[in-house]
Amino acid sequence: MAVPPRARADEQARDPRAAELAPRLEPTITAHGLVLEEVELTASGPTTILRVTVDYAEGTETVDLDTVAGLSEALSAVLDSEGLMAEVENYELEVTTPGVTRPLAEPRHYRRNIGRLLEISRTGEADIVARLEDVTEDGIRVAEQKPAPKKGMPVKYLDPVEIAFETITRARVQVEFSQT
Repeated sequence: MAVPPRARADEQARDPRAAELAPRLEPTITAHGLVLEEVELTASGPTTILRVTVDYAEGTETVDLDTVAGLSEALSAVLDSEGLMAEVENYELEVTTPGVTRPLAEPRHYRRNIGRLLEISRTGEADIVARLEDVTEDGIRVAEQKPAPKKGMPVKYLDPVEIAFETITRARVQVEFSQT
């Protein structure tokens, strides 16, 4: 599955206009207990879409719809009261979360996914699928998953290994479906 590119870990916006909006929106986002991941402006016909992506800084809890709705109302009020989108005739505010398949770009992204299965690409190494066990200052500890030799047999995991952040070229969560 193709994963859309995301702003680098040290960016919250790809274009100058969105970069101007980010610091104006951030206090409201922080007041709701969330972190600003990205601000994106895109044209969709006569409408401009202002997409604000937010997440929790820590833990594995997902942002619920009530929190997104409350934040959306608060951001809309800020945009209107400060005239931040005044030069845009028609815009839509879209408040969203990164989603499970977003590329993991910062240590906190990894911390939020401890216990989950990751697909990891590394410099000079074969891609692996591994269970994320821990996150340190310098990298992650994972147990690589080996496919079951036959259908219906349990999956095996190798002994945990440390992977330095600087060697990771891409990592994302693998969606797992429970069999109940």
